[in-house]
This record gives sequence, structure tokens and C-alpha cells, in this order.
Amino acid sequence: MSDQSPDPSEIIEHGVEEIVEEQIEGEALDSQLPSAPNENTQPLRAQDGSDEIPAKSQNWLQRTISPIVQSVNDWSSMQQAIRDYPAKIRSRMGDVEKLFSLYRLTLANLSYKAPQIEEEIWEVYNQIVRQLPILEEASRKRPLFTFTNQGLRDMLDAWDALSAEQDRLSSLLAKAPRGLEFYNRMQVVREQKYQEELRRQEKEALIESAYLSVKKALSYVESVCKSDEPVFYGNEVLSLQEAQGLWNEQITEILTMRDGSQSSTETIIGRLRLLEEVVREYPTISKQIARVSERFARVIAYHDLLGSYGKRIIPQAEVSRATAIMYEQIPAMWSNGKYGDVKILLERVENFLNFYENTVELEVAIGERKRGGLGTTSLGGALAATGSLNAMLEITRVMAAAVDQRDRFMVGHSEAVARLALMTGRKLNWSAGDLEYLELAALLHDIGKISIPEVILTKVKPLTNQEWKTIQMHPYYGAQIVKQLSNLNRIVPWVYHHQEHWDGTGYPDQLSKKDIPSAAAIIGIAEAYTVMTTDLPYRQSVTKKEAMENIKEEVEKQFDPAVSEAFLEAIQEDQGSPTTA
Repeated sequence: MSDQSPDPSEIIEHGVEEIVEEQIEGEALDSQLPSAPNENTQPLRAQDGSDEIPAKSQNWLQRTISPIVQSVNDWSSMQQAIRDYPAKIRSRMGDVEKLFSLYRLTLANLSYKAPQIEEEIWEVYNQIVRQLPILEEASRKRPLFTFTNQGLRDMLDAWDALSAEQDRLSSLLAKAPRGLEFYNRMQVVREQKYQEELRRQEKEALIESAYLSVKKALSYVESVCKSDEPVFYGNEVLSLQEAQGLWNEQITEILTMRDGSQSSTETIIGRLRLLEEVVREYPTISKQIARVSERFARVIAYHDLLGSYGKRIIPQAEVSRATAIMYEQIPAMWSNGKYGDVKILLERVENFLNFYENTVELEVAIGERKRGGLGTTSLGGALAATGSLNAMLEITRVMAAAVDQRDRFMVGHSEAVARLALMTGRKLNWSAGDLEYLELAALLHDIGKISIPEVILTKVKPLTNQEWKTIQMHPYYGAQIVKQLSNLNRIVPWVYHHQEHWDGTGYPDQLSKKDIPSAAAIIGIAEAYTVMTTDLPYRQSVTKKEAMENIKEEVEKQFDPAVSEAFLEAIQEDQGSPTTA
């Protein structure tokens, strides 16, 4: 016999008695089989105590009725639960809507929505909304008492699942505000970082663009000015290479500011653009400075010549003021890259030149016509007024000292050259009269430097090609001055050729060997020795012994062999020992 309990729907249709009878018949067949006695089985007795109901029948009834009752109870309770669920679900949907309102309010105040939270909530909500009418329809379409226990159980499981989804939705909506706020906060921070990075990249791009413009300006100036002479002003020279070094230092400083975040982007870009402007203006400003400096040096030199014989055109205060602007203020502004200030100062100097230049040049022209050239200075008048060489020597010493004073590094230079020249002449057995002329020529050998701008004479940096050409004119200027004195015509070629070299590499006429006057050769070697043993701004002096060794190395190159031999003997005798340093 099967132990399966009858379905309550069958009970309703056939009745309990019929089902029990069927069970009894089945049980009667089972009773015919032998069974082991059960010591725990107690026989059922009638009320009067007789054994009307056998124990086996009593056990059968218990086993049969109990599952039926349980099945009926389950069947009934499931129907009730199913009938209660729609109202319950609908009621809870009101609570869900309240949570939804809070969720929507939170969502409205946020800039960023969490898509995963949003998708999950709406997925559960839509599922509930779809399932609820379906289950309600299924519950109404057919009377619940017509369902078997399994059918009711399936329907109840569906309602339980829907209720569980409501629980899940409620939980999601309850947790959603915190999750949304956290997500929004993280997105805000991320967006801020993103925007900061965009701004940083934009700033870097602007700075890089300005930097590339500066580099292009540097390349442009280098291509334009690569063959230009260095810019000369005062005692300073600013070549393109030096200017590039200055600009590169400024670029490094600016980029260091960028890397260290010491300044705003606007400040850095402003400095780069200012530097670009400075670089691009370099060719124009440098040429303007060179042009104005040349004009200024010429006017001042002419004015000094006029002043040497007592005629001054420009007040000394104005000369001093213009000189300070040209040789102090302009170099300072130039070196700092303040080209705007340089332009203003150049205008002032040009105004000064425009006011006095024509007048000074006119006076120079008049002086040349009246006195046979600017070479006839007060020196010429003084020397012409005396008849003896001894008197000329005294005046010449005064004038030579005045010329040496213009070059602060060569004070006493002419006297030293004259002393060494006389020592050499004596070793060559020159006569007393020849020695007097030699001394005059040695004293006057640099008299032409009176026509050389002092700023070139006192320059502490290497000369430019143009400045060197100007310096090489001093023998010519000196000869022009001396030749105005008829009684000194003999020494004119000595003054003019004292920078010639034995091998023909000297100046001004590149004479060589015996074509060079002996007196000029003597003055040349005496001057070379004096210069080598004198401290100069751009180099240290050498010892006397080293100077003598240098002269020996230059014999038959720069110096006349016979003159060199006599000169070295004279130096050794003057020092008292050939090894004296």
C-alpha cells in the first residue's frame, strides 16, 4: 500500500469516508501478511473496556488520518497566505514609494549618479511591478480551493519570491543614499583632479609654446648675427655668444620657476615673452649701440684734441653726464636685458651728439686748415718754439706722460721704452746725437694714441676686429703729429714703423728685415719687453727672464737679430746677472 497522503482537493470531491474505505481495503490486504509483534503496541479498547477496536486498526487510523489532516491544514493555510499577499504587497509598495522619494531627493542633489546602483534598483523595481499583476491575476483567475497542494505551493513560492524582491528593493533604497553620496564624492574628487590635470596640461602647453618661441628667436638671431662684429660699448664687449649665455641663464631661471611652482603661469609666460622680445630686438639694438658708440667716441676724441690746444665746445658737465650714460648706464641696462631702458638712454646720447657733433667737426675742420691738421696740437707749437733737442726732450716727456695717462694700464710706459731703447742704442755704438733722436722717437712712439678713443685703450676684454684696426692706426696718427715739426722729420719713419716685424707680419706697411729702420726695430723690441713685464687686466706679467726667453724665440720672426742681440746684452748688464729674473 502507498503511504502518499490524499490531496485536499480529492477530499473535497469524494469525501473523507470513501477515501478511508479505500484505505481500509488496502490495509486489510496488508493484514494478511505476517508481521512481528510490537511490544509497544497497545490495543484500542472500547469505552466499556472490551476489545472492540483492534490495535492494528487503531495504528492504521492514526497513520491515515494524521497526514490527511496535515495536508488539509497546509492546503488551507496556503490559500489564506495567497489571499493575504496582494494586500500585503500593495501595502509594502507604499513604503517602497516613500523610500523611492528619499532616493530621488538624494539623487536630485548630486552631480553624479552611480549607474550600477541606479540600474540595480530599477531592475528590481520593474521586476516587482511586472510580477505583481501577473500573480494577482493568477490568484483570481481560478478559485484557490481547486488547486492542489503543489499548485498552491508553487503560487505561494512566487508570492514569497516577490516579497523577497520587495525586501531587497527596500534594502537597496535604504542603502542607496550613502552609496550615491560616496560615489558622487569620489566622482567630484576625480573630476577636480581631472580638471586640475587639464589646467596643468594647458598651462604646460602655453609655457612650452612660449619657450619654443624663445628658441626660434634664438635661432633667428644666431642666423642673422653670426657674421656680425661683437657689440662694443664703453670698456665692455657683448658678443652674440655672451648674449646667448645671458639668455640661456634667464631661460634656466624661468624654467626652474616652472618646475618648482614658485610663480604663476602668467608670470612665467610673461617673462618668456619679454625674453623673446629682447632676443628679437638684439640685432637692431646692438647695431644701434655700435653706431652711437662709434659716433660718441669720435666726437669725444675730436673734442679732446680741440681741448688740447685750449678750445672747448662742450661743457665738461655735459661730457661727464653723456659719458656716464654711454659707458655705465647703457652697459648695465644692456647686461640686464632692459632694452626698453637702453633705447631711452640711447636717445639721450643721440640728442647730445645731434646737438654738438656738427659744431665739433666744424671746429676740427677749421683747425686743420689753420694749423695744417689736427696733428699740430699744443705739442707741435711747444716743440716748434724751442730750438734745442734737450728742451724738446723735456716737453716731450711731459706730453708722453699725458698720453700714457689716457691708458691707466700703461702709465710710465713711454719712459720705460725710451730707457731701454737708449741702452740698446749704446750697445750698438750709436752717437750721442743719434741717441737724442732715438730717445725722442721712443718717447713719442705712442703719441698717436691721442687720437684713439680712451674706451678702447682701457678696454679689459679682447678687442673686436674694428677696434683692433683702430688701434693699428696709432703709428699713422703719431707720424702725422710728429711730421708737422720740421726739426723732427728724421724720427717720423721711426714712429711710423715701430710696430713692423722682421718677418713682415707687422703693421702699418708690413715691412720686413732691413727695410725696417733700425731705430724703429729698437723701439719695437723695447716696447715688446716692457709690455710683457707689465700686468694687464686680461693677463699676468711674465718675469724678466721669461720675457728675455720669449724675445730669443722671436728672433728673425718679430725682432731684428742684431738689435735683439744688443738688447739682450743691455738687459743682462742692467740686471747685473744673466740669470736675474
